[in-house]
Amino acid sequence: MARSGTEGRGVLEGAFALMEVLAQDDEVGLTRLAADAALPKATAHRLLGQLVALGAVQSREGRYCLGPRTFRLGQAWHPARALRAAAAGPLRELATTAGGLSLSVSVPEAGHTIIVGGIRGEADEVFALRAGVVLPPGSAAELILAASTPVERLPKGWTKATWVREVARARTEGVAFQYGQCVGPLSCVAAPVLCTTGQVVAAVAASALDGKRIAPLGEAVARAASMISANLARLPAPRSTPKARQPALTRPH
Repeated sequence: MARSGTEGRGVLEGAFALMEVLAQDDEVGLTRLAADAALPKATAHRLLGQLVALGAVQSREGRYCLGPRTFRLGQAWHPARALRAAAAGPLRELATTAGGLSLSVSVPEAGHTIIVGGIRGEADEVFALRAGVVLPPGSAAELILAASTPVERLPKGWTKATWVREVARARTEGVAFQYGQCVGPLSCVAAPVLCTTGQVVAAVAASALDGKRIAPLGEAVARAASMISANLARLPAPRSTPKARQPALTRPH
């Protein structure tokens, strides 16, 4: 009997939920995988078996990690090429000031804040800030990018009024700070990258394990964001043809 479209979507969602959990750690056991993916243990075990057979997941002594097929597919993902090209130089310059801190460039995507590039640093020991990672609610980058955030995605302990106030402050000051409110001990500072029309299209952030290292970096991060904005403005406009329009740098929210 053929599966219905609804059931098919449910299976895919479950498989991707498991892979999202695996993307956050090196190896994870079945019990935690099922709990974090919000799946029954039997369902998680069945889906993991199928993913292992496809090479998307590997199993080692009852623990699971992402497999080589997932890696190969991931290598084909090259998001926001123009943005990453514009950010390369300014991030290297910022790294000399930030001294080993984790640097990232993120964009809004489908209601989330997703990292598209950066330079690894000390914060990666706690939370991997690599391309493709979705930042949890409450990051400084999300404050910079947010036009509005659904109440259900607010950081723990925040009210809608608090979120609106912090977003407004970030827009006024041109920089946002967060101290231990996003991921455990991490603190971060972010500033906006603008396109030629003045719209915020990305956020540059520095993250550290010690909040005292973040406090003095606001000006340096804002300068890096301004340099990236200037680099974007100098890039040639993408060519368009009558048959197809070139995709935008990011989808505005």
